[in-house]
Amino acid sequence: MPSRISQEEAESLHLPNGRTVADEIAGFDRFSDLMDTRFRIAGVPFGLDSLLGIIPVAGDAITGAAGLYALGTAARLKLPITAHIHIIWNLVVDVVLGSVPLAGDVFDFFFRSHRKNFRVVEKHLIKRAKRHHKDMAKRLDA
Repeated sequence: MPSRISQEEAESLHLPNGRTVADEIAGFDRFSDLMDTRFRIAGVPFGLDSLLGIIPVAGDAITGAAGLYALGTAARLKLPITAHIHIIWNLVVDVVLGSVPLAGDVFDFFFRSHRKNFRVVEKHLIKRAKRHHKDMAKRLDA
C-alpha cells in the first residue's frame, strides 16, 4: 500500500469526503504496481510498462495512454495543478525516452513513471488529510 506512510496511518487518515487515503489510492496502487513492479528478474522489479515497451512505438503509446489513469485520478480527487503537471511530466519523459530503441527499453525498466505518479497522488492526499484533521481539531477546540 502507501510507500511514505504505514498502512494503519493510511487507513486512519480521513479526507473531507469521509473516505480514507487508503480507500482513495488502493486501486491506483494496484495499477501502478502492475505497470512498474509486479514481476522480478534477478531481484529487479518490472511491470507491464517494461514488457510492452519492447514493442516498437505501439508499446510506448499503449503504456503512455495507460498512464493517463494517473491524470484521471488526480482530476477525480481534485488535486492541485502542480500534481497534474508533475504527472504529465513523468508520462512525457517515460514515453519519449522509452521510445528510444534499446536504450528506451532499459530506461523503462528503471524509471517507473506509474509508481512515481502514485507517489505524487499519495503525497497530495496525505497533505489534504492531515490538513483536514488539523482543521477538525481546531473546530473541536473552539
